[in-house]
Amino acid sequence: MKKQLKKNMAICLACITSISLLAGCASSGSNTSSEQTDADTGNTSSSETVTITVAGWPSGDDGFKAALDGFHEKYPNIEVEFDFTDNASHHQKLNTELVSGTGAPDVAMINGGYMPQYVNSSALVNLLDEPYDAGQYADDFVASEWQIGYSADGKRLVGIPWDIGACTLFYRTDIFEECGLPTDPEEVADLMSTWDGVLQVAEAVSIPNQRWFMPNAVDLYQLMFYDRDFFDENLELHVERDGDLECLAAVKTLRDNGYDMNTSMWSTEAYAGYAQGSVACVATGCWFGGFLKQDIDPDGAGHWASTRIPAGLPQCSGGGSFLVIPEQSEHKEEAWAFISYMLCTADAQNTMFEAIDYLPAYTPAWEDPLYQEKDAYFGGQVTKAFWTSLLSDIEPKYHTIMDVSANDVLDSSVNASLHEGLEPEAIRERLISDIQQATAESMDEQIQILKDAGVWNQ
Repeated sequence: MKKQLKKNMAICLACITSISLLAGCASSGSNTSSEQTDADTGNTSSSETVTITVAGWPSGDDGFKAALDGFHEKYPNIEVEFDFTDNASHHQKLNTELVSGTGAPDVAMINGGYMPQYVNSSALVNLLDEPYDAGQYADDFVASEWQIGYSADGKRLVGIPWDIGACTLFYRTDIFEECGLPTDPEEVADLMSTWDGVLQVAEAVSIPNQRWFMPNAVDLYQLMFYDRDFFDENLELHVERDGDLECLAAVKTLRDNGYDMNTSMWSTEAYAGYAQGSVACVATGCWFGGFLKQDIDPDGAGHWASTRIPAGLPQCSGGGSFLVIPEQSEHKEEAWAFISYMLCTADAQNTMFEAIDYLPAYTPAWEDPLYQEKDAYFGGQVTKAFWTSLLSDIEPKYHTIMDVSANDVLDSSVNASLHEGLEPEAIRERLISDIQQATAESMDEQIQILKDAGVWNQ
């Protein structure tokens, strides 16, 4: 299963943008279900069975199914049907349903990168209201994820975070060992703590046209923007940041020397490279570990490990997903029972984590002993505790509806600049220009959103 996030975001952006402007276009009526739900527990009082639909993309369905027994034990009168498809198709379908006012599921997954497109829409339920009272859980989630679900004026919360993608460097220990490099995660992190160290490793593992350091060198530069903090509260673009030119210089060296495949990390070629041992590293969110285990390299136990992202790059989080309730749902209270059980209990979160490696954004889950268990796939490394340790320094960021376009432009602009042989400063200047051009129209929409929310003071 491929999760082509960058391509999917580009496909979905045009139709998603309208979601943020839906105020007044969707019903805000109350739940029409005959069930009555306790505001604190969500326990239904009727014996009537209610069926809710949950929509999203794989492998979310595998996670939910793993935790369903516990859900049904608590809510025996709520049945769950799943409507899961690929990431892009799911979001396109959901957008159409929200705009048209019909056909939406009771619970929908939304990719974390898309959330700014949805948070100001009245097509989604405000989970701060009764009987949901989601604000009670605010201190139980990683702050940088929780705040993404709020509207511009801070009065509405439309999404509860499921997972958080602590960014890490996955690397093949068998390749490192073959090349005389250290394989212990701490030793690898120390070796690659500078760009000189990164280039040393890249040179050691690369074989011209046979084996590459990583699928795309630009992924290292993109780590500087994984939190999607392109704009500040004044909507000023901030591409210039500490160490960016040094990073671009290293990226250029990697590309010029043929140390990267010059392909997307989600491409068929990259997938084959991970499994066959012709790609040594990939830098992304920790959820990628589940893809390695289940889809990409299921026979790879023992030759993968995870360590800190290289060269002192600031720790960041990539991806993650949220659950929302469309106003169209006729079973809102049952939908909230599903969300609050799956995302706001340690048992469900950890059952899903074990099934699909989605690191919970719900921090009480981290207290479970399973976080100290060794992961056989990763050579006995204690990955769960390691990934949670990476999240302590991540602060909440400011997000806008321009972020998706800016992120896509970053990838295409830098790759084009490398192809043309531009130097780091010229690459950065081109990127700034490309982002400004690509986000000009959505910038106007963002300003209107902030004006409507009463928080625009420019």
